[in-house]
Amino acid sequence: MYYRIHDETFTPTPKPASYPLIDWNFRLNDMQSPYQALQESLHFIYEASANERNVEKFYQKLLELSPSEEDRSVITSIREDERKHLQTLREIYLAFTGNQVPGSATTTTVYKDPASYKEGLKSAIFNKWKTNQVAGHILAAMPTGYYQNLLAKIAVDNVTIVSKLNYLLANLAQS
Repeated sequence: MYYRIHDETFTPTPKPASYPLIDWNFRLNDMQSPYQALQESLHFIYEASANERNVEKFYQKLLELSPSEEDRSVITSIREDERKHLQTLREIYLAFTGNQVPGSATTTTVYKDPASYKEGLKSAIFNKWKTNQVAGHILAAMPTGYYQNLLAKIAVDNVTIVSKLNYLLANLAQS
């Protein structure tokens, strides 16, 4: 079953005559309507999916720069987690729009190789922080239940990924 976000047949509910003084478009604290928040979240999911190639290139470069087999093992596990997350996000996008994210989707993010292993780890940590903030926005816009649980799992995994990256960075400083 697909949830149709943009349906041409949708007509807003008319204002009840018994409540003429209520502004039905008013939102406290400039909060988005649930529809607007969900649309924005679907856009974030689309962007994340479109950025998939850059993520793959980045982790491949980190693997090439990693100084030890232990580091390569940790980075490989992170890359596998990222692949699972992207697949989950693509499934959520499909469920709400009825459309796949095109494999040729373009992104505004430009990929740049990390200058060094240490800089790559720092960059990955910073990007995971930003990703978790976006995941929080997406999570808040999702209907309760199954999809919120999937996104909560991704958010928890992102915290674990940051911990792994911090571990690699700390080990690098000790050696």
